[in-house]
Amino acid sequence: MNERQDQPWITVLLRWALPLGGWCVAQLACAIEAPSPVDRVVQQAAVDFMAAPHAVGLSIGVIEAGKSYRYHFGTVSTAQRRRPDDATLYPIASLTKTFTGALLAQAALDNKLALDDDVRRYLGAGYDNLCYEQQPVRLYHLLNHRSGLPFVLPDKPEAAPGFGHDAVPFPQRIDAIIAGSSRAAFYADLHRVKLSAPPGEHFQYSNAAAQLAGYILERRYGSSFDALLRQQITGPLGMRDTVIVPNPQQQGRLVIGYDDSGTAQPYGPVQSQAAGALKSSLADMLAYARWQLDERDPAVALSHQPTYAHDDYAVGLNWQMLRRGPQRVIWQDGAIPGFASLLVLEPEAGVAIVLLSNELDSGTLGRLRTLANTIASGLHQDALAVP
Repeated sequence: MNERQDQPWITVLLRWALPLGGWCVAQLACAIEAPSPVDRVVQQAAVDFMAAPHAVGLSIGVIEAGKSYRYHFGTVSTAQRRRPDDATLYPIASLTKTFTGALLAQAALDNKLALDDDVRRYLGAGYDNLCYEQQPVRLYHLLNHRSGLPFVLPDKPEAAPGFGHDAVPFPQRIDAIIAGSSRAAFYADLHRVKLSAPPGEHFQYSNAAAQLAGYILERRYGSSFDALLRQQITGPLGMRDTVIVPNPQQQGRLVIGYDDSGTAQPYGPVQSQAAGALKSSLADMLAYARWQLDERDPAVALSHQPTYAHDDYAVGLNWQMLRRGPQRVIWQDGAIPGFASLLVLEPEAGVAIVLLSNELDSGTLGRLRTLANTIASGLHQDALAVP
């Protein structure tokens, strides 16, 4: 549904109109229920998405021409058969990294650090390994996946794809490594990292790099990552349901996530923190999307500046970006077992799209991109497709 539905004045108007006859009621109902252009585009695109055999639940948020629209489909769990709503919580996985990027940008604006600083400046002695041919890992490398750090730390053998013939699925092995680790073990293994190329040269996806960014932020501010989020982002934006550890009331509003076999999945380790531990609601993510879309906050604007670019593609502080002429599309997705998410921003068009799903299979992220592109192209002809 969108924000204009379920208004109490509808009942009052219908009671007033009933004595005037069926024609009046019919005309009034038509006026109330007439779908907007956004409604029509989203409803059809969502029907196509939910037609996939493994689809479970879906929440869609759209900002267009300054207005917000909210829609919910499917169910929060296969057992409850209850539709999600604006307050339903979803794990947002790597969308968390965009929050970390905004915090890192704010730290630069607060003169706590510089984005091109050598990371070793904030780690103490003994990290000569975080340099290759006199090229150090710099802070911005931690959020553009070109640091050269491994996927996770500790970098255990079971973190390699195909380990043990995948008798234990790769995502479960990664979660077990992160959940069983400590900050001390993280830093101990960071000493043992061996870079294979100058930082910035090659793409190498790294959750460990984003975790390290979170740890550095905590050190520079003398505050926990949770507290920094509340102070600088979620508090000012009124995002009360965007948390790493939900309280008991919020736990009751968490969706259940499923894989392609219909098996319920855990929520992932909270130790992943700045790399992917946040849960949020559609209402909160629309507030976040509007903040990002406006680009009036200097931290947001800085996080959208390229730290890597090739042709018309660029990466900011964990935002991917395409530019064609004056038009930009900025996006990031997230995926952990059972959950997938996507946030798309088109600043010049004034359009933002939030997608939250409680099912993940090999095709879910691709279907979310198709869904976002279908909505965007239905809203304006100059939309740039998310690849």
